[in-house]
Amino acid sequence: MIFFTYRYLDNSKSYEIRVQKEKECPEPAPIMAIVFGILAGIVLIGLLTLLIWKVATTIHDRREYAKFEKERQNARWNTEGNPLYKDPSNTFANPVFSQQTIEE
Repeated sequence: MIFFTYRYLDNSKSYEIRVQKEKECPEPAPIMAIVFGILAGIVLIGLLTLLIWKVATTIHDRREYAKFEKERQNARWNTEGNPLYKDPSNTFANPVFSQQTIEE
């Protein structure tokens, strides 16, 4: 391959041509450095995203817990027992059995 350049001189009827006989190749790009740089960038962006997500969720959870504690302190019902909880053990009296013991 021959590379050349040309240009017109001051008057438009003449021009100058320069021919490059030997090819000048640039140095090859450091492929490994580019690959490792991209991988490191992706990992750092991922870690930064996880860190931001963790900080945001921690702040949100602390606010929600503080709101819950405030509502719990302002509760108007009896705090010694849960009003929604019903004791599973009940006292059951068999009316037939109690009548038999009375008649005997």
